Amino acid sequence: MICALSAILAACKAPDLKPDFLKRDKPVAVAPSPRPVPTPAPSLVDPSLTPRELLTARLLNPRSADSATPGMTVGKLIEFADRYLACDCANTRFAKAWHPIEGGYELATNAGQVRPLRFICSGIGEALSCYLTEIDRGAALTNLTERFMPGGDFIEFIYGHGLNCPRVEPCPSPIPGLK
Repeated sequence: MICALSAILAACKAPDLKPDFLKRDKPVAVAPSPRPVPTPAPSLVDPSLTPRELLTARLLNPRSADSATPGMTVGKLIEFADRYLACDCANTRFAKAWHPIEGGYELATNAGQVRPLRFICSGIGEALSCYLTEIDRGAALTNLTERFMPGGDFIEFIYGHGLNCPRVEPCPSPIPGLK
């Protein structure tokens, strides 16, 4: 009889009205997987472009007393350097990539014999001034006085060679398929 009574009570048992989400077992805590480090989006800015604030930054390097080189900006220096390379039929811009460094900028160039140029800058906006540090022309020059060039001498050289191009004949056309 007890069996029959338990069967009847089981059949008459009130329905369980708890929603399904309350009946589920609690999930076991799992350590979160490490977030993937996002890769930076490729820059849409050409790294060879002179940073805007440097275009009007005055170069403070001293010039020799008899120099015809006028005072100039970083932007004008790069313009003269581009002209110099164009005169040599280089078919490339002088500036390869600008990198901000502590206190200024470093410029990687397309001129193979010149190591990166370092501009140390001070001031803000229109008052920004820069000093071009000594330039290393590479270990191929063993004589140290030839290897290292003061920034002021480099500015004078680029100005002199970028101002006038002695070439009168056009640059030769590149041969297709050769680089």
